[in-house]
Amino acid sequence: MNNFNFSEGIESFNSKELKFIEVKFSIEDDSYYDFFIHHSPNQHFKSLAFLNDLALGEINFFTNENPLYIGELKLTKGKYSLKIIPVPQEASFNSLEIKKKDRSNFRYPEFRLSNPKASDGCKYLMEFFEKIYTNKIIAGQHTNTAVGPEFAYIKYITGKLPALRGFDLLSYSSFTITEEMKPFTISEIEGNKGSVEKAVEWGKNYRGIVTICWHWYAPLGGRNQTFYTINTDFDLEKALTNGTKENLALLKDIDLIAKELLKLKEAKVPVLWRPLHEADGGWFWWGAKGPQNYKKLYYLLYEILTERYDLNNLIWVWNAPHPDWTISEDSYDIAGIDTYVPPKNYGPMKFSFDYLGRLTSYKKPLALTENGPIPDPDLLFSYESYFLWFMPWFGNFVFDENINSTEHLKKVYNHEKVITLNKFQSYIN
Repeated sequence: MNNFNFSEGIESFNSKELKFIEVKFSIEDDSYYDFFIHHSPNQHFKSLAFLNDLALGEINFFTNENPLYIGELKLTKGKYSLKIIPVPQEASFNSLEIKKKDRSNFRYPEFRLSNPKASDGCKYLMEFFEKIYTNKIIAGQHTNTAVGPEFAYIKYITGKLPALRGFDLLSYSSFTITEEMKPFTISEIEGNKGSVEKAVEWGKNYRGIVTICWHWYAPLGGRNQTFYTINTDFDLEKALTNGTKENLALLKDIDLIAKELLKLKEAKVPVLWRPLHEADGGWFWWGAKGPQNYKKLYYLLYEILTERYDLNNLIWVWNAPHPDWTISEDSYDIAGIDTYVPPKNYGPMKFSFDYLGRLTSYKKPLALTENGPIPDPDLLFSYESYFLWFMPWFGNFVFDENINSTEHLKKVYNHEKVITLNKFQSYIN
């Protein structure tokens, strides 16, 4: 057990001058190590951690936890630095504590589907996930338009296609025409139309894997992109009260989405369904009324889609990683975390992986459901960050050479441990 004192500084980070803390330490033995931060917890905040400048992902500083456990690392003998940025000016940090241990906290998860009536396609896909977990990672890419130019670009640069394609149902709810719409909002909605048909094509004709999220436009409208809390007055608490106008509008939208998902069921396409994502951040209206209302909405959505509509082709991905926002184990199948790190930083995201693993007691498979730079596969596996897939966001997160370079894309998509579309097709033949 060793304690190391932090130094503080200010540096330019994402074009802003921000406070950071840093500690330098040496490791004498090749082993696993637990990391703790002794601090004065006076507020909750998130920061990014870097080991020798490689991104380890996010740290959640909680006010009720001191010392704060931030994760484990498998390290070899040598010198290291750990930097955490940004941190509030008024936050107080005492020391970093490092404890050597013999083995990892990681435990192999269960690959049991929460829906007892899950389709054969879902069962087969989960069996595939179980087969590759900890040995391979699935290449994913989100597209917010039906055309998905990101895929053409990746194919042009790397010669390969992702196995997993991400779709969005943002244009499918009832109230997408809003006040004060910006040109991008209109073009995004129009470009998104036809995504369900493309998802069917990807799953059925290309024999790829489909994941779907839903930027849910507020059921009673608002300004511009009303999935953002700041742009709508829609009250989830009222919407969970039977018979209110908010409740009727909410249920109408769920019915609309269910009918779209039925098209995938009829085509026998299993879907990695990631609803109500990032609720814990509060920036979407489905998280604006706190964790209890979010959970009520999640359970309502789960009940309607699985029981009323028999959408047994859904594999449920929970994506609100915070202790207060956890849902029951029998209501989801995979846990996801969304983490964005600075451009061209391809670090192993180990602290994000550990954080999600602890939240789920390592009982569920874990996925990097949104990211910017793609973690280097060599680093992912050497640090034992066993994400099931990665999923860069659309547009410039792929097209911008300064976020994911063409050389990095070529390395990732031609890596022996990365499952691209052609590899996935060969697995399922």
